[in-house]
Amino acid sequence: MSDFFNYILLGFIQGATEFLPVSSSGHLTIFSRFLNIPLGVESRAAFFAVLHLATFFAVLLFTYRDIWAILTGLFKERERPASLKYIYLLLVATIPAVLFGFLFEDEIKSLFSEPVFASVMLFVTAVVLILSDRFSGKRRILQLSIVGALAIGLFQAAAIVPGISRSGMTLFGALLIGLARSDAIKFSFLLSLPVTFGAGILELSKVDLPVGTVVSAAIVAFLTGLFGLWLLKLLVLKGKLRFFGFYCIIVGAIGLIFLGVM
Repeated sequence: MSDFFNYILLGFIQGATEFLPVSSSGHLTIFSRFLNIPLGVESRAAFFAVLHLATFFAVLLFTYRDIWAILTGLFKERERPASLKYIYLLLVATIPAVLFGFLFEDEIKSLFSEPVFASVMLFVTAVVLILSDRFSGKRRILQLSIVGALAIGLFQAAAIVPGISRSGMTLFGALLIGLARSDAIKFSFLLSLPVTFGAGILELSKVDLPVGTVVSAAIVAFLTGLFGLWLLKLLVLKGKLRFFGFYCIIVGAIGLIFLGVM
């Protein structure tokens, strides 16, 4: 029974940290070691991917108005060019993460069993977040060029490894090239959809756990993910990302101390 609650706790951690720019994968990697989760490399990575899939549905619910506007715009002559460009920019920005995940799949999976690596990478996330508050542009999403979308995509690709925050990296990339904070948030949220959905679906059959355990953990991840989305939007608009950076430094340091590195 204790193992069941440990998996539920990991679901809570995933949902609470997926959208906050503190690297949910890093937290899952570190806490799974703390909790002595008895999963092999393959099954561990698959379980984490399914938890990410649960938070995909949280983003879907949180951004449904934007998604609906883009999709319905395809059937309206005046709005079609904007909808097509929106979709095109999201596809271009998704390419780097897909290529990176495909080319280095085995290496990436092995890193999810390396809590020391995840702890160190949290310091990288901290630097990115602290610097993020220094940038705030005025460009809108539809003013992005292909190069701009690709640049944001490269930041997302870097976040495939545990300890590097996906939302933190994409927000930093978007702010760095001059997107307004509200548009940076929107693009970051929408950009997460294809990657988390694709990874979750591909790994779903590889999870070596009871269905009830997986579903329960996924539901917890979904519910806490909704709260995380709301909190991230609130704090990004207020330019408070640096506080998450300080948090990452603390968690990374605790991880290294617990693991006997510091």
